[in-house]
Amino acid sequence: MLAWIGAMMLATAPAAAATCQGNPLLAAAPRQVPVQTAGGTRIGTISYPATAPLADREVALTFDDGPDGEHTRQVLEILERHCVRATFFLVGQEVHDDPDTVRAIAAAGHTLGAHSQTHPDSLPALPAELARREVTDSFAEIRAALAPASAQDQGRLQHFFRFPSLIHSPELDAWLAEQGYAAVSADLDADDWSDLGSEDILARAILRTDARRGGILLLHDYNPEMIAVLDRLLLALENRGYHFVQLVEAKAPAS
Repeated sequence: MLAWIGAMMLATAPAAAATCQGNPLLAAAPRQVPVQTAGGTRIGTISYPATAPLADREVALTFDDGPDGEHTRQVLEILERHCVRATFFLVGQEVHDDPDTVRAIAAAGHTLGAHSQTHPDSLPALPAELARREVTDSFAEIRAALAPASAQDQGRLQHFFRFPSLIHSPELDAWLAEQGYAAVSADLDADDWSDLGSEDILARAILRTDARRGGILLLHDYNPEMIAVLDRLLLALENRGYHFVQLVEAKAPAS
């Protein structure tokens, strides 16, 4: 049923250009949405009461669990065709194994955040000190990967942290706030972390985005089933009047 609904949505949408150049539906420079990182900012209604300051029919695309060499680079190619700038929440041990892809993400203009060092099933289930090290070590790993990059690309790493499996706790939320990190959850999940096939992933992403008229969408850049329909998903949402925006860290006010 979900696959049929997704197919119908795509079939009724007008065709858009294959690239963003010359396509009036797309903006070459996506709107940047500033997110405060001080004072205990927590966004994403799957986990928290509030979300990012998005307008109606705006989608902030996010990807978890990378980098994953071949698959992440496929995602980067698709995003570039649509002039979309996403946020990649990276796992420290994966960053250590593939720093070149981390630099490729930054060079393409995307936002980087951390998603723990080893992606434990539940960060709050760990001893407090170990849980905190999962956070700090992951940011340190990303900074090390970006060290050879330009200052601009190094600046793509924001004080954004996403809990593995979105499992958080008041204690860790409070500690993140003390460290100046924003806890970034999501509003929408296509369930591409599960064993769903491509068509069901596509249909769920469209249905849930429509139900909420936009939001922070969580996807996984290691999943070939998701990647197989990512271009069609972006095209379908563009044709339905959605605009993709980029989450960035709010600049501190001038003193």
